Amino acid sequence: MSSTAHSSGFSKTPSFTPEQKRMILIGISLASFMTPFGVSMLNLSLPEIGADFSVSAHALGWVTTAFLFSSVLFLVPMARLSDLVGRKKIFMTGMALAVISAIIQPLSPTFHILILLRVVDGIAMACIFSTTLPILSSIYPASKRGSVFGINVAVIYIGSSLGPVVGGFMTQNFGWRSLYLLLIPLAVISMVLVYRALKTDFIEGRGERFDKTGALLYMVTVFFVLFGLSNLPEMWAFASLAIGLAALPVFIYYTKNQTHPIMQIHLFFTNKRFSRSNFASFLNYAGTYSVAFFLSLYLQRILGLEAGMAGLILLSQPLLQAAFSPFVGRLSDRIDSRYLSTFGMLLLALGLFCLSTLNGETEIWHLIVYQMILGIGIAFFASPNTSAIMGCVSQKEYSSASASLSVMRQTGMVLSMAIAMSMISIFLGNTEMLQADTMPSFLMAMKTTFYIGIVLCLAGAVLSYLRGATIREEKVSEIL
Repeated sequence: MSSTAHSSGFSKTPSFTPEQKRMILIGISLASFMTPFGVSMLNLSLPEIGADFSVSAHALGWVTTAFLFSSVLFLVPMARLSDLVGRKKIFMTGMALAVISAIIQPLSPTFHILILLRVVDGIAMACIFSTTLPILSSIYPASKRGSVFGINVAVIYIGSSLGPVVGGFMTQNFGWRSLYLLLIPLAVISMVLVYRALKTDFIEGRGERFDKTGALLYMVTVFFVLFGLSNLPEMWAFASLAIGLAALPVFIYYTKNQTHPIMQIHLFFTNKRFSRSNFASFLNYAGTYSVAFFLSLYLQRILGLEAGMAGLILLSQPLLQAAFSPFVGRLSDRIDSRYLSTFGMLLLALGLFCLSTLNGETEIWHLIVYQMILGIGIAFFASPNTSAIMGCVSQKEYSSASASLSVMRQTGMVLSMAIAMSMISIFLGNTEMLQADTMPSFLMAMKTTFYIGIVLCLAGAVLSYLRGATIREEKVSEIL
């Protein structure tokens, strides 16, 4: 077997044994599980981290923000770099960074060192998530990708589900620094499996140059957009957002005129399936990501439940996502993915409408059913939409397509929280206060956010349907 693979357009899938494919899928799934698992565990331990380092609640926000910003900033550059030096190399680099950071973080002597290491975690995540989908797309034929992506999506949701439960137990009994003991073996096993089974590295841009100017323009644009969105509704946040939006057309114009661009931006203008599926993903996360934030406060402050019980109730949504994702993934191998994704977005709109009816008298089983609707909706949308995106580009464009999807997902998350914070600011006036007399205002802020989410999900359903019928890679090969 050749030590490298190079292709342009749709190319023949390299030869891997079934055992090698299973090992790679397990290794990449462990990596995909590890990131949301670690993030959700650490988020639950924020109060203890704050007490340990004697920092304010506002400062604690940087534990998450530093990771989010660095991951989005480096996604596209790392995806492009993986085309030049090899996807396996960048994936292994990301996993190595994750291991090193997990060893050092629990030894952090100061809060600033911890934040710096969270930035390293973000870079590691960018290396991992810019290469996992391209690697899977390169070793599995289009007829099997729906099933594979379904498994990959499922383990991500399982990680998000188990993180708070396991993190709560570990933090309570052994302290927040013990959390990293769980991440190190997962990362090591993932590295060993992928290193041993992935004998072929995929270097799609051999001999091409890395566009440093394009990378800088991308990072500047994304930074100001995210920084503005994450600090709304502050007035200066609008200025930051305006700078980012003003830089966006500059980045697009520059990138479109490069021979070897940092990102295949032309896909958004020439490939409607790619662009509409990406924007549908953005609308999906923009409409639904803040649900967990609101429901956590609703269960504990409105219904008066303990944090542990609230966490168990909130498990119903991600567990349904994890349970249905492999099934829907297999279904998308046989049914046009646009119908599945459209149905998923409509289910999400229905789930949000149900959640908008919540009040202080709502019974718990109603809330659980509403979350189940959301979980099934996300399962029907996520893996078919991912399969559609990766199936409508050439192998040379896999890395850029994967990075684009991740950027859309992360930006949608930020916008969702920006909408939530803006509604809280409008209806409560103070985002840090939630007293008995402000409960009605909180409910109105939550309902209004869900109403906005309904509109976004309906728009996403329209985009999912209008992207057109899925063209399988084999058919494209015949046409070419």
